[in-house]
Amino acid sequence: MSSNEPRPQKIRVGQRIKLERCQSWDESFHIFDEETAFAIEMALATGRPLLVKGEPGSGKSQLARAAAQELDRYFLAESITSCSEGKDLLWKYDPIARLNEAQTQAAESTLWQQRRILRQGGQEIRALTAEALVTQQANTTNTPRKKKVARYRKKKASSQKNKDLYQFSRKPIPKELGRIEIPVVKEREDNLRPGNFISPGVLWWIFDCVSAYKQYKRCRYPFYKPGFLYEESEEFETAERGFVLLIDEIDKADPALPNTLLEVLGNGAFHVPIIDQTVGMARGLTKPLVIITSNGEEELPAAFVRRCLVLHLHFDDRDYLRTWWQQQLETAALPTSSEDFSQEKALILWLIQRAEVHFEGVFSDRVKVKVAQLLIKDRREAQRFGGVKPGQAEFLDLLSALQEMPKPNCSGEALEQYQLALLKKISRYALVKSVAD
Repeated sequence: MSSNEPRPQKIRVGQRIKLERCQSWDESFHIFDEETAFAIEMALATGRPLLVKGEPGSGKSQLARAAAQELDRYFLAESITSCSEGKDLLWKYDPIARLNEAQTQAAESTLWQQRRILRQGGQEIRALTAEALVTQQANTTNTPRKKKVARYRKKKASSQKNKDLYQFSRKPIPKELGRIEIPVVKEREDNLRPGNFISPGVLWWIFDCVSAYKQYKRCRYPFYKPGFLYEESEEFETAERGFVLLIDEIDKADPALPNTLLEVLGNGAFHVPIIDQTVGMARGLTKPLVIITSNGEEELPAAFVRRCLVLHLHFDDRDYLRTWWQQQLETAALPTSSEDFSQEKALILWLIQRAEVHFEGVFSDRVKVKVAQLLIKDRREAQRFGGVKPGQAEFLDLLSALQEMPKPNCSGEALEQYQLALLKKISRYALVKSVAD
């Protein structure tokens, strides 16, 4: 490659990158090609979101995570479902939690009123009891005791005052308690402010993580918590470091969601009317990198697609494989010439390279080639019969199964033969996705 040939400056191309465990993502490995690296660097330069299209299992989501680690930025992810709304990416208001809080406070206030009235009634009962005891003691002192002349005698009639005391203690709680007005307490009013039930969404965090953290602490029931450790003493350093946001599988959402993103990402800000606050990027801070993935299951709005940079991941595309083949020749990674190119041969070598990224030194070339050939064969059959085509994810799953499944205590050629035999037994579970296959 000529020294004047453009090369990516921020993303390492062709190097095996170990991805550390992050949130719910397990440890993995990634390798950037030149096309992907240039797409990311252009998105950084223009500030536009990068829309990554490709079939399921082609590595779209891992691309965002790898970019965050390579750029040394915080990684945030939001998986889109058919129930997702555009506003949820900005902020989410929980009126049900606020209603429950109000009902809880009303019940506590009513209980407090009841206890206060019962406490007052208890004081009256104690006063009547004391008066009755004094009267009874006085009567006992002034009346001489009589000798017991009979074994049985009639029970002494209770005094009217004792009857009154008994009736008072048996009185039910007054009906007026049901109409007691809740006392206005400033602290309780503050707890029910709408702002206490607004949870910041992922776009709030990447636009202004300082105000997002303050709102997160204020919110009584937050819906979203970022996966990184936020320190108030280092809030400026956190904002300066920057973010990579993954919005995964946007094609599952209602068309209103991409349109919401179109406006927000175009303005770089949004308004929260409930608390009358505008959230936006502060000047001088690192702009976020937004990577959006789509499986192509639903058509996205044309205006939204025009707003994005678009990267297509088609690992079996002939033009892509020819470009990759030429790059490998220039770096002397292939012991062959450009005349030897064929789409199937290039795809097998491309898959072998990916296998070595994830399972370095684990499998022999014969095993990796056999798994790649099985994948290519089943992809062709699935395309012929209109079935679901297996992809890179299934290829890696097969290798992972060969590594993790129980095996005899052997090595070398004996282990290779066992893995090839096991591959015949289990390959259909990963590669055959429909009955027609």
